[in-house]
Amino acid sequence: MSERTSDPGGGERPAPRGSPDSGSAAERLWWFRDAREPLRALPARRLRWPRREHTLDAIACLSLSTLCFSQARSEMLFRPGSDFYNLTPLRAPALAAFVLNIVGLAAFGFLGVQWIRRIRRPAWRRLAAVAAGTMLLASLNFARITHETVSRWTDAIGGPGLLALVVLMLAASLSWPQPALRVMRGLAMVASPLAVVTIAFALWMFLELAAGPEWRWVDPAPLKRTAPSLRRIVWLVFEELDQRITFEARPTGLALPELDRLRRESLYADAARPPAGPTEVTIPALITGRPVVAVAPMNKGDLELTFRDGKTAPWSAQPNVFSRARTLGYDTALIGWHLPYPRVLGGSLGLAHWRPSVDYEQARGVTFRAALRNQWASLVPPANRRRLLSQRVAELADLAIRTAVDGRFGLVFLHLPIPEPPGIYDRATERLTPWNFSGAGEGYFDNLAIADRIVGELRRGLDRARLGDLTWIVVSSTRPWRASKQYDGRTDPRVPFLLRPPDGGRARHVDVSFSTLATHDLLLAILRGSISDTSDAAIWLARQTSASARD
Repeated sequence: MSERTSDPGGGERPAPRGSPDSGSAAERLWWFRDAREPLRALPARRLRWPRREHTLDAIACLSLSTLCFSQARSEMLFRPGSDFYNLTPLRAPALAAFVLNIVGLAAFGFLGVQWIRRIRRPAWRRLAAVAAGTMLLASLNFARITHETVSRWTDAIGGPGLLALVVLMLAASLSWPQPALRVMRGLAMVASPLAVVTIAFALWMFLELAAGPEWRWVDPAPLKRTAPSLRRIVWLVFEELDQRITFEARPTGLALPELDRLRRESLYADAARPPAGPTEVTIPALITGRPVVAVAPMNKGDLELTFRDGKTAPWSAQPNVFSRARTLGYDTALIGWHLPYPRVLGGSLGLAHWRPSVDYEQARGVTFRAALRNQWASLVPPANRRRLLSQRVAELADLAIRTAVDGRFGLVFLHLPIPEPPGIYDRATERLTPWNFSGAGEGYFDNLAIADRIVGELRRGLDRARLGDLTWIVVSSTRPWRASKQYDGRTDPRVPFLLRPPDGGRARHVDVSFSTLATHDLLLAILRGSISDTSDAAIWLARQTSASARD
């Protein structure tokens, strides 16, 4: 029993606690607490901010992840040309895949950094530092490939200088892993504002896509009347088909039997010169028949053309070879590359299909899964470009031949992205392949072989459809091969120009120099019946050349 004492108010109170050895067992714990007292409520656990090292690691990993997906970021967020050059519209699934890819790769990198922190063996730590340095260099290389500004800086340093920097960084990582890892994190932190802006902009794009305007354009529609005659024209324009390499200085071992056969039966010119400029300048010039010096996308469905005289006009508002052919009563069709022909010229066409350039569309997808796959594939740029290009060439070649042998159309324009490198064809197996890494020169020669094969399939298709004796075939190019000066030491601006009449016949050489802009008026003269054979065509070209010289 514990001792009780009286208090002045007449009540009793517990006796003061004595030494640890006195009283009951509960009272012996007075130096801790009375076991009979209720337990104190534990304070609520507060969320603790991650350690400073973890925060910096996470930001650095997010920065490197953003640099790795530079191609996808540039294509979807900054959208050069306001989506004018894109076939696949930007939708929420592609944006969601983009954000998930960046965050997912950053999380994987963060786990890797924490694993490196736990390594104690010096040899393994050195190897981990080298691996981290390799990842940093790879992410910077993705930025270099995507952005021309960064590429110009690295070009100024030069290949030997870049190689020396890479060797120096990897050697420092191997020799002093801990300081090297700190320096790498500091370099990655420099790009952290870009990572923050990228994530914020991607999230904002969800709202913009939901509220953004929908551009309207005229869809192609076939004519509902028969052509005034049985004349037909198939106009085939290749990318970078070079006159000198194709016919005059062909590499040994490269056989082009179909192009040689076509030349033996055609009017051919060895001094034809295309309009100066890239594809988006050259093609509108050829189609309108007017010299174009610059272009600028106006919206998703139109292109502003600047002509040589300084005047500007929307491409869709300009008369062109297709609108004029339809005025004559001939329906028109177009299968093309790089430019959205159905959106711009839909009112002048009875049928149109196109595929975008791999320079503008690599990371999009109609579905979430497709976008996810394409964005990861963009991390292997050489293989991804060849994969996409080979797919699109196969699709365009099939569409081109099926459209050319459709007798409803009196004028068919085919614009194909070959033989421009990279190489996507294997001459040995005669198959399209994304694994042709033989270099620009051999890749170009391989693509020449697939261009020759397409010409042969086109002619055989016309013969099977019994349209060979009605169809004129015109073959030309947007420009010569830009790298041809590496082989002949000079720039040669000539492109092939072949004009085969329906009945074929002997080759007729035209040695006058002229611009392929004349093709616009030449085709209309054929459809009107003013030109009936290669002799008439040669006289017409000589007359046009004289008129151009006087002007």
